[in-house]
Amino acid sequence: MNAFLRAAFCFLLPVFLLTACSKDEYSGAGVYTDVEKTMMEQDILIQKYIQDHNLNMERDISGLYFNIEAPGSDSAHMTLNSVPTVIYTRANLRDSVFDASFGSTNFDGRALKDHIIGWQIGLQKIGKGGKIFMIIPSPLAFGNIAVGNIIPANTVLVCDVELVDFK
Repeated sequence: MNAFLRAAFCFLLPVFLLTACSKDEYSGAGVYTDVEKTMMEQDILIQKYIQDHNLNMERDISGLYFNIEAPGSDSAHMTLNSVPTVIYTRANLRDSVFDASFGSTNFDGRALKDHIIGWQIGLQKIGKGGKIFMIIPSPLAFGNIAVGNIIPANTVLVCDVELVDFK
């Protein structure tokens, strides 16, 4: 076996074994984690929202739905250690707005890695000055944790975010 095939085999074997173990071989029924179940259930709701609102969205492998409204700078993209300055609105699938920045904010200098996973993924898709519309399933947002009295647990977020700048 040549070196390339050996390396491919060594890489793919663990992937195959892990995926093969994800279903109950004896009952034929799939065994899903709570997060996977939530993602599947919310994906159906998100697709209905997209259809009902006649939106043109892409789906990231993570489950994040997004539409890049303005790509921003080609030469200035964030990393997880960057501190974003954004203008945003956050709502739910019923179009009820939870909060908005009402101008630019850098969240007291919080790095992108300290924001929700959906924003970590989405904001790296645009450059400085870009704008992205995202529909974020709850496992990529705040999960099963409520954010005060503002965002209930297990909420799908609908976010419109403009990346004003980053450091």
